[in-house]
Amino acid sequence: MKALTRFFILIGFTFVLTQCFGVSKTFPEKRFFLIEVGEIKQLFVVPKPRTFVVRKVFISQRFEGKEFVYRKENAVYESDFYNGFFIPPAHNFKEEFVRSLLKSGNFEWDASMNTRINVTHFIELNLSQMYGDFRTKEPKAVLEFEIVVYEDKDSISTPVFRKTYKQIQLIEKKDPEALVLGWNLGLTNTFNELNADLSTRLK
Repeated sequence: MKALTRFFILIGFTFVLTQCFGVSKTFPEKRFFLIEVGEIKQLFVVPKPRTFVVRKVFISQRFEGKEFVYRKENAVYESDFYNGFFIPPAHNFKEEFVRSLLKSGNFEWDASMNTRINVTHFIELNLSQMYGDFRTKEPKAVLEFEIVVYEDKDSISTPVFRKTYKQIQLIEKKDPEALVLGWNLGLTNTFNELNADLSTRLK
């Protein structure tokens, strides 16, 4: 009985605080974002007769979750519960990467979507950095990934291209939307650079 009395007293006290003093607790709504790469340069009018499969997309465990990550100090990182990716970042990254390869004309087919086509190249990606650098008054969007391309001949895969790409884009403010726009620009730049490299390195 005493416990029940205390419960009603607590409810009444909370009501008085809310009504008389305007005390209320509100939480921001969760927002979800997608990476969307901008204009990809078409390097070949007629796509090269190559096919590819993105075999693996690795992403550092520090950044593999849907929540955005901010670097606040040299050794301090924070995750943002209220702002994050609509789909896992590795999937989002892969979709935009595949689209850029086809748009450039370096490849004619994504063999993973056309299973009866022979694969000429396998690709592996390792996304090692993806965060907002908020340590200074000039916030930045940071991206870094490595690509390895294997050529397939007689069922033997041989590495033919390997390179690490990194982009650090200044953004307008320490804001999730500004961060996504920075990532979009950074990926557009790196994918265009990557496709230019592939156009000269692949046979």
